[in-house]
Amino acid sequence: MDYCIETIEELLKDKLFEAVLQFGSKELKKIDIGVFPWHSSIELSLYFTGDAADINDVASWPNFNYSKMSEGSWPEGKELAIIMNKEWEETTDATPFFLDFGTAACSDKVKETLEMFNLSSDFIIQVLDPDNRKSGNYCA
Repeated sequence: MDYCIETIEELLKDKLFEAVLQFGSKELKKIDIGVFPWHSSIELSLYFTGDAADINDVASWPNFNYSKMSEGSWPEGKELAIIMNKEWEETTDATPFFLDFGTAACSDKVKETLEMFNLSSDFIIQVLDPDNRKSGNYCA
């Protein structure tokens, strides 16, 4: 597996398709893609209309870390995260990873899968810098 935007697109598309099958017609309001190259981790979290949690507190979402990569539910994601960590160790600059995941999340390939969800009218997908409280959305 190579670390590249096309690989990220494929992994996101596949994991999101799994979520479509699991959640059916529930209205999806927000997706957060947590990118942590220093921890060899990628967390895909989902927020649905009616979830009893603060939409701005991703860790409180009922489907926080839906991907459960560390628990073995996303081995392909884990493989990519390990490659990502090795590249990060060379520069310790995470910004390129946020940009890559933002580009992949907004790609046509991922959008095709997102369109299978029942998206709320104010749906958003975000990739933020977890160490910057004022981070912009890299998926904009």
